[in-house]
Amino acid sequence: MDPTALMPGRCAVLAAVLVATIGDAALPGPPLILPSLEEAVERGVVYEMGPYPQELGLFGFGVGFADLDHDGDPDIILLGAADGHVGIFENDGNGCFTDRSPGSGIAILGDPSGFAVGDIDGDGLPELYFTQLRLGNLLYHNDGGFQFSDITAAAGVGDDGPGMGASFGDFDGDSRLDLYVANYNGQVPGTEFKDNKLYRNLGGGLFEDVTVAQTVDDFGYGFMAVWTDYDLDGDVDLYLSNDRGHLPPLFRTNQLWRNDNGQLVNVSIGSGADLGFFSMGIACGDFNGNGRPDLYCTNIAGYEDGFNPLFLNTGGAPPFVESSIMAGVDHWITSWGSIFYDFDNDGANDLYVNNMFLPNSLYISASGFPCIEVGAAAAVLGNTGVSFNAAVADVDNDGDLDLLVNNLAANVQLFINQEGERRQWIKFRMVGLGDNVLAVGGRVVAHIGARVQLHEILAGGNGYLNQNDLVMHMGLDTALAVDQLDVWWPGGTPSRTLTGLPAGATWTLYPPARLGDADGGGVVNMADFMVFAGCFDGGFAPGCEMMDFDGNSAIDLDDFDGFVAVYADPLHDCDGNGQIDLLDMLLDPAVDQDGTGVPDTCEAAGDLDGDGQTGITDFLLLLSAWGVCPDPGSCPADLDDDGVVGITDFLLLLSMWG
Repeated sequence: MDPTALMPGRCAVLAAVLVATIGDAALPGPPLILPSLEEAVERGVVYEMGPYPQELGLFGFGVGFADLDHDGDPDIILLGAADGHVGIFENDGNGCFTDRSPGSGIAILGDPSGFAVGDIDGDGLPELYFTQLRLGNLLYHNDGGFQFSDITAAAGVGDDGPGMGASFGDFDGDSRLDLYVANYNGQVPGTEFKDNKLYRNLGGGLFEDVTVAQTVDDFGYGFMAVWTDYDLDGDVDLYLSNDRGHLPPLFRTNQLWRNDNGQLVNVSIGSGADLGFFSMGIACGDFNGNGRPDLYCTNIAGYEDGFNPLFLNTGGAPPFVESSIMAGVDHWITSWGSIFYDFDNDGANDLYVNNMFLPNSLYISASGFPCIEVGAAAAVLGNTGVSFNAAVADVDNDGDLDLLVNNLAANVQLFINQEGERRQWIKFRMVGLGDNVLAVGGRVVAHIGARVQLHEILAGGNGYLNQNDLVMHMGLDTALAVDQLDVWWPGGTPSRTLTGLPAGATWTLYPPARLGDADGGGVVNMADFMVFAGCFDGGFAPGCEMMDFDGNSAIDLDDFDGFVAVYADPLHDCDGNGQIDLLDMLLDPAVDQDGTGVPDTCEAAGDLDGDGQTGITDFLLLLSAWGVCPDPGSCPADLDDDGVVGITDFLLLLSMWG
């Protein structure tokens, strides 16, 4: 398709056609594969990848998703164009995109590798960290409006490479995102024994190099590293993929560091995950449904151990057991990227693998192990060009995960998932603590009948040079709700248990300190009560999650007790009926017909603050409302009902004093 043929509205028409075609797709369906639809150009994602062999960088380029404008949908970031420009595409919420690359402020990258996404300063807008092979890495601050500024030098994270994968995680538990960078030492002359880098976030946009102090100064051929809480003790651990781990001169196998209260300790030997091979990408996720994160690493085929190992996390000793043959994913094909995700929403993670020269693979685990390879049937092969990288997100907000693939020598491909729409789903956003507002490192464990699903929020490192959406997505098959959801915020505490969360919605998970505080202002007051009242007994829906104090997916009087316990304003019983005014108004909204937050009977007596008497605070409230009322009945201080708060109202209030 000629990209110039795209016209305004065309994507919207396409979306409408798809909706009409899907019909009752949200209903559970039989275990059949509906082919995905490749629609990158039709949806506005026009980004031509450079040729193979590569003229920039080496071993593929980064691809991924992040909500760059904080509007609730995943935008696209792409590397690998022949001219080195970074692709930034804005999602309109329906999976149609506008190219925001021109004028973004992001420089041309002369030797790009990958990127990671993380909000380093807690403003809700994620920053972008780009790795480069020969030219030094770059950190761009997200200024809003798809504008970015280079803060590399000021932040102190301009490692000169040869950079490959990067990932954000809060290893020291201070609610600020730290940064790990994997270097492929020796790839560039003069970089032999170039170690990886760990930068600790000091706040205020500043980082310090703590690589040696944290014993993570690995000098292997580093490709990727992922922060994951493999031992479920509440802090993130670090797993590193090293290429050529079985070969001289380094013999540097994959490495595992356990986090012991903020100090990283190398526990590779005896972990079961420290094999030496041509290790490239890492898929991290719960593949066998036991509530623990597993690891899958890609490899080069054509030699004795040229299979892709699957390290299942048993929680025992050793914690990981290589299980690729048992799971049917040993995959003797040279491959790079890999992703665990629930393609068909049946409640079990599947596995997508980028094959370098052959059609890509999709392993379905619907009936347990061994998996079934269905890449051709699902039409997610992405076999145009040379395939290194992919990422997933629900771009069109229809409840299933779509796939973005950036093969060399072709336009990027966006595969729109149809199969997942035939089954139930649920999604979660987590509100973080401190500067880690996107809760990177948080995790949930869902119980749906006899099934268990674990999901972690991973910022970089999960796949190959890519970034998957930070929103946690789960397929539920035919289940209409999650029976129980156990939630752990980064650092392990606080935690919550929620029950009965309905399917078919994106739920926001609030830490205990945010309960009752609808606007995030830090104080629970009358404005928050108005939100509580709107949610009360009205059917649980997104937007009411922070009012669910007992976590049972209903807003009722039990939650009201919790709300009152954190309510900051004075509690009054102005009519002396033995019941606080908030409860009067909650049970009978007609008590406060003018919506002022004070029972109307109290206002009629000049008691503007509802404390049961007329005094100095009522006088001050009257003065603050002085002047013409904007609408009839909108001014409780208009005691004479003449549409103006003035001297006669002042005299009336004096007569009511006491």
